[in-house]
Amino acid sequence: MQTFTQFGPERRGWLRQRRITIIMAVAIVFMTAVNLEQSRVIDAQRSLIQLLSGDSSELAMRRVQQMHQHR
Repeated sequence: MQTFTQFGPERRGWLRQRRITIIMAVAIVFMTAVNLEQSRVIDAQRSLIQLLSGDSSELAMRRVQQMHQHR
């Protein structure tokens, strides 16, 4: 009958051999998550810039209209 202690060193050896692979896989998953979050933030900033650009254009048009009315 085999006991679980016989599998212990074998599993630790497997883990040691694949340590770099596991670390790289975790790093890739983490970097993918960071990349997705950055993409979301960039899209939100793009929308905000477009909104502010429209507001700025409207403000400039109103100032020009006010200047023409005061003449």
